[in-house]
Amino acid sequence: MGFGIWNLFTALRDKHDSQHYTNDPVRSFDHLFVFVPALNEVQTIVKTVNVLLASLNSLPIKTTLVVIDDASNDGTTQKLKLLSNLSGLKVIFRQFPNAQQGKGMALNSALEWVETRSMTPQRTIIGVIDSDSQPNSQIMAQIYKGFTNSNYDLIQTGIGISNQTSFLTLMQAFEFQVSNYLEQVLRMDFGSAMASGNGQFMTLEMASAVRWRSSLLDDLEFSINGFFKGFYGGFLPNVLMPQEAVTTYKALVKQRTRWCQGGMQCLFSYGKRIFINHRIPSRLKANLLLFMLIPFGSMIFSIGALTSIATMYFLLIYNYQETIGIILTIVIFGLSTSGIMIIAADRMHFVNHQKTVFTTSFKMAVGNLFYIWCLVPIPFISLWRLVTGQNNWVKTAHQISSDFKGVPK
Repeated sequence: MGFGIWNLFTALRDKHDSQHYTNDPVRSFDHLFVFVPALNEVQTIVKTVNVLLASLNSLPIKTTLVVIDDASNDGTTQKLKLLSNLSGLKVIFRQFPNAQQGKGMALNSALEWVETRSMTPQRTIIGVIDSDSQPNSQIMAQIYKGFTNSNYDLIQTGIGISNQTSFLTLMQAFEFQVSNYLEQVLRMDFGSAMASGNGQFMTLEMASAVRWRSSLLDDLEFSINGFFKGFYGGFLPNVLMPQEAVTTYKALVKQRTRWCQGGMQCLFSYGKRIFINHRIPSRLKANLLLFMLIPFGSMIFSIGALTSIATMYFLLIYNYQETIGIILTIVIFGLSTSGIMIIAADRMHFVNHQKTVFTTSFKMAVGNLFYIWCLVPIPFISLWRLVTGQNNWVKTAHQISSDFKGVPK
């Protein structure tokens, strides 16, 4: 059964991973700059800086860690001032009124500093890592190899959730390590992977030509503008950048509302240009437009689903046998779909087809039946915020997990 599902998934793909990257290096680089935006990260910033400096020092090129303090007011600024003399570290202290205008603006300030260093754009790599992420040297080595053994302008890693300790965090692991993961694999076959928040790396040439803008989903906007200029990306399926999931429903809604609203902004700003653009491959174009239309489809689906639930409630009273059969069919279909996705991602994630523990897979498949209902309010809130002009940036609050090793799978 597992091999049959895997064959079904690979039938949708044009290439296997070995065809996206070469066995031997095809180019070289002189310098890697890693940007870490930091806003009120007093609990984690010292450890993050130390871990990243150690990881970068193992690479065979010059490296600089660039931390952007976005006018923090919790003591982060003071801690960074104490660290600012460390070798290989550059700290940029942003001030009001320019500070706290979103992640993209913070990244642009670091980019402007790099551009003063007279680096060769084609031989310089820019990376973006979240301030709660602590990748080890193996992860950084795989990212560097992804650049040297390909001609991609952008490299995006997978995301590995480090704190799978509750229903919410486990389901976020399903999102990142299964559904989003598989979508990136297919996108790469369709023409290009996309930048996806944490763990995105690009050439200085691409960063300078595209730059970050003000959308609440800055990585999607960056990717779209990169496509317009002829820049394309690869995905590293065997590298998971450690990231902490949010642990409360309120924080989840805030985070996903920002992402969803940012996707809507990109649809209205770039949808027409994407549709008529000749540089974007047709299947990638369809994927992009579908991705940005999903929130609107989910709103229609949610209204229909709630109506169906009300109808089934009355049917259970008058014709419970057939109604139970319909409900079981829906549940079995949902479980099967999630199961197929988990198995396909498993085969891509792990070397030698190492499988996820069955109980974890089962919890994910069953949990997804309930988790999708947790996300129902998000597109409605996002659309309301958009039409009422509420475009302020809402930062995601994290609490770093100290025991996550971040080893590439």
